[in-house]
Amino acid sequence: MTETQQRRNKRKSRTGFRDAMGAWYALDNAASIMPAISNRIGTSLFRVSATLDAPVKLSVLEEALVHTAKRFPYFTVELHRGLFWYYLEPFTGRLHVVADADSPSQNFDVNQKGTCLFRIRAKERRIAGEFSHTLTDGTGGFRFFKNLLVEYFRLQGIEPKDGPSGPDPDIYDLSAKPDPEEYEDSYNRCFHDKFPIPDSGRHAIHLQSARIPPYNYRITTGIIPLKAALDYAKSQKVTLTELFAALFMDAFESIYFASSEKARKHMPRYAAIEVPVNMRQFYPTKSNRNFSLFVLITEDLWLGRRDFTDILERTHYQMKLEVDKKSILRQISRNVGGSRLGIVRITPLFIKDFFAHLFFASMGESLLSTFISNIGPVSMPEGPAEHIERFDFLPAPSMTTLTNAAMLSWKGNIYLDFGSLAVSREVERCVLTRLRSLGIPVKVECNMPLEGPEGE
Repeated sequence: MTETQQRRNKRKSRTGFRDAMGAWYALDNAASIMPAISNRIGTSLFRVSATLDAPVKLSVLEEALVHTAKRFPYFTVELHRGLFWYYLEPFTGRLHVVADADSPSQNFDVNQKGTCLFRIRAKERRIAGEFSHTLTDGTGGFRFFKNLLVEYFRLQGIEPKDGPSGPDPDIYDLSAKPDPEEYEDSYNRCFHDKFPIPDSGRHAIHLQSARIPPYNYRITTGIIPLKAALDYAKSQKVTLTELFAALFMDAFESIYFASSEKARKHMPRYAAIEVPVNMRQFYPTKSNRNFSLFVLITEDLWLGRRDFTDILERTHYQMKLEVDKKSILRQISRNVGGSRLGIVRITPLFIKDFFAHLFFASMGESLLSTFISNIGPVSMPEGPAEHIERFDFLPAPSMTTLTNAAMLSWKGNIYLDFGSLAVSREVERCVLTRLRSLGIPVKVECNMPLEGPEGE
């Protein structure tokens, strides 16, 4: 990359501005499509939650929220429409902790004036943060949430302590000014105009199911011993991410081949599992904006049913090929390059919104059957960590793929959280049943009544 390109990228990556009307922020490249495709059911809200060892003290949590939000001013914003682009302005209302609900991440409209783009919820022993992808990705949301938890415990006299490897880099000094890099658009920073755009994708099969009633979001959690899953993955010479991506591919193959031949004739021939990739592993950055892309693991179902060992091996090699810096940069070339075109920049926002819907329908979730995101091991400073029983991470609801999942590990367990708008529980059933068939025990929880026995 030339010096001229680097200077231009640095200028384009800036999101924080101030004019005669005050402070405002530009949306990052991944966020720019979110307002156009979000609604009160497909809200774009992902969720991070922590279950504590004692009931939540609401007054303390509200104070911790005020302190934490001041350190993250680029999160404490609301969405506005301009003539050509959406933009973010400081949220002028008062932040409150709101009661948690049995169906999270619902009944939220990012486009409603006066709406902060995240909310903190609490109920009994649980604290949760729901963040719009218009604002940030899982890494950024987790950083805010971890700082909130640390401040919540600090206000009760439980000070964070450094671990064996030193201080947790995600924990900030809440009295310090934010580094501008924390709210940069890192996609624009990494853009390289010499990379070709990716090949066109192929439409993938989707779960064929009616939706559950509006404003409901079914959460099914598989609690899996980390050691058992790791031991199996190591025995097959694959990573945990590859193992779980293969489990979801196996589920969709099972669903496809359980359908009648007549039904299969009307389905796309491909299954595709999206696996998000945190771009910070390739380009270290302090950015708390969106900075993740994805790889697609695909199988041609017309080639016939594969056994799980075959699926796992093929997933392993596809991941090896796709999780590659140069391959990922092709996505940035497509996404950022398009937004820099002069014709795009001068197109009125209402026209952009129209084409955003078309693009998302043809080049977005239509290309994937589901996605599984591996957040990985969660770290917390000693002190607060002793009072947190578990973490969960829930993907944003999707009205196209219907059922998606995310996973993380904490204190010896994997928490695999499925979020679904579908009546069908086939994806969850296939994945959890396959895990048990591999000798990996699973305990199952659900926020809606389960059909059949629950638990071990």
